Amino acid sequence: MTFEETPEKKQTILHINASITHDSVTDRVATKMVEHLTHHYHRQVKSGGEAEAELSPSKFGDVLNVEECDVWSSKMPKFDRETMQRVWKARHGSEDEADQAAFKPIKELAEQMLRADFLIITSPVWNFSVPYALKQYIDCVVQAGLTFRDKDAEGPSRPYFKGRPLIVISSSGGKAPPASEDYVFPFISRIFAMCGFDDPHRVAIEGLAIYDKEECFQNAVKEANAIADQVVQNHKLQLDSNCLDNEGA
Repeated sequence: MTFEETPEKKQTILHINASITHDSVTDRVATKMVEHLTHHYHRQVKSGGEAEAELSPSKFGDVLNVEECDVWSSKMPKFDRETMQRVWKARHGSEDEADQAAFKPIKELAEQMLRADFLIITSPVWNFSVPYALKQYIDCVVQAGLTFRDKDAEGPSRPYFKGRPLIVISSSGGKAPPASEDYVFPFISRIFAMCGFDDPHRVAIEGLAIYDKEECFQNAVKEANAIADQVVQNHKLQLDSNCLDNEGA
């Protein structure tokens, strides 16, 4: 598989969700940020940045595509030894049905990620790192020739595209470790930069077992929304003409 960008499409936000529950603080912050970002797009594109009536959640799809990948889902492929071997064979010409069946869900995950214009990753901090389910997702999709160039005239391990934003929303029960012991954001930002999401931002929600959770949530929402505004301004993200035509129909 090689990656080719589609010239005309609505902007797509992909939320890679490693939160344990859908009412976790990280998940709630991501939801609020997507809502804020959607309103921001709607104002910028439809009224030149001027304030207008609130956009109802039912209209979100008219402005942005928002997709979620739950890394804890039972439908996620298990990237074990047998799967690795079958995927390698399928990617190197095998037409065996079992090899192709093993590769199919991984290829679909990779294509989903490459379609995204904006990546949001929510994850708790476990043992100074990320949950194994998120690491397994990364090992499934981040492969040379699949989500980044294997090699070309300019060298190995280069992305198919550049400049796409990544926001990591992480949470921890205690206070954040010093930078020298923070393995979450450096790891995630480096890995996804290989795939073209090389404008990284972070919302670190810490002290959830110490401070008031609702206060932590509200502070994180403010920070996430400020980052969303910055990303839209920096990248000047716009909707495609088809979306605008549909709105005016």
